[in-house]
Amino acid sequence: MPPATAALPSATLRDVLARVVEIPELRATYEKFLDLDSVTLTDLPVLTKETLAGALDGVVQQARSRPHGAYVYGSGGTTGTPRLSLVPTGMFVEDIARHWQPLASDDILVNFNTPGRMWSSHNFFNAVAHHAGAVTIPLGAVANDELADWLDFVDQLGATALDATPSQIARILEFCDSTGRPLPAFRKLLWTGEGYSKRAAEITRRLMPDGRLYGVYGSTESWVIGVNEPDCPTDTFHVVPYQHVEIEDGAVLVTNTHPESVNPILRYRIGDLGRFVDCPCGRPDRALQILGRDDPQLKFASILLLPTDVTDVARAVSGVRDVQLVLFRHGQPDERMEVRLLVESETPRGDIEHLVHQRIVTQVYKLGFAVGSSPNRLVVQVVDELVTSVQTQKTPLVVHAEKAGVAPGVPAGDQD
Repeated sequence: MPPATAALPSATLRDVLARVVEIPELRATYEKFLDLDSVTLTDLPVLTKETLAGALDGVVQQARSRPHGAYVYGSGGTTGTPRLSLVPTGMFVEDIARHWQPLASDDILVNFNTPGRMWSSHNFFNAVAHHAGAVTIPLGAVANDELADWLDFVDQLGATALDATPSQIARILEFCDSTGRPLPAFRKLLWTGEGYSKRAAEITRRLMPDGRLYGVYGSTESWVIGVNEPDCPTDTFHVVPYQHVEIEDGAVLVTNTHPESVNPILRYRIGDLGRFVDCPCGRPDRALQILGRDDPQLKFASILLLPTDVTDVARAVSGVRDVQLVLFRHGQPDERMEVRLLVESETPRGDIEHLVHQRIVTQVYKLGFAVGSSPNRLVVQVVDELVTSVQTQKTPLVVHAEKAGVAPGVPAGDQD
């Protein structure tokens, strides 16, 4: 088993520190470490999302002094102020391609990721295809009522691969499955943005049993941390050399050592839990297995619980394909939780709604106790589709809304 923490060479750490202290908002925190005769990574504080966001002005000024360009990208919810990050315009693609080559020059890639609005995935996959010499169809996200025509179009062009979030992949495959429309001749699926869900995995195995999955793991702030290939479990990623990963109390901490890195990613707490494992694919390098979110607990009905406390119980019920929590007027005296389910087509809706509700209130006992005298505060409902972020095409685990009747795909706010 690979060690939980590997040492970062002293010279590399000092190079990263020297770049970080150029940022005025971070100078006071880090400059004292440059004066020490010896410093190790664990001597330094953990960098939080809030601290990084507060250094944006300095990051922009530092980027202006660099000999290479940078993109400004955003991450976070669809309605709140986005967390902005800067990434070199080369996006480290040459370095990533030395360790992850999902495309060949004879591939035709359909890029289903949403362009514009400072979202990074569309540009990234275009660059990956360009580096491989592949043909790219930069399509972007497509609504269900246009999907048949666009799938016909990309089929005529001979598309061999698509890139999308797992939510999009599941939606496209389910559309073909439900309408009887043959899939284009996709042989490769490139994915990022969220975990490869049980729902996406099941439909992929059924409709594309020979399809090859290629994933990347990271964030807009840290950029690509690890890569995943067809023989890797979809929760396991091989760390790229310019990233240094630590596991501290189960939390993933990332340090970007690339000399062109613009963001001061130094022991950055990305928001996930993980561990180092030996990957079944047989690659000798260490692999990072992602175990779930490192998010704070959710307070609902005056109790603290993890969202997964509820969704894991619901997912364990036979016939349930996917789950999402919608919180209405969260934090208000009349707040309400709706557990939305996608189920197998032959599953009786009323029966499974009742069963899931009973499982939740008995197995998540503190939630059951809290809503016992107000049963309408916890509702289980089968829906035809879950709320998906219009910008990112992700399906958040938790969605916040002010009132009932939030339309799928148009969330009042979401939590990544």
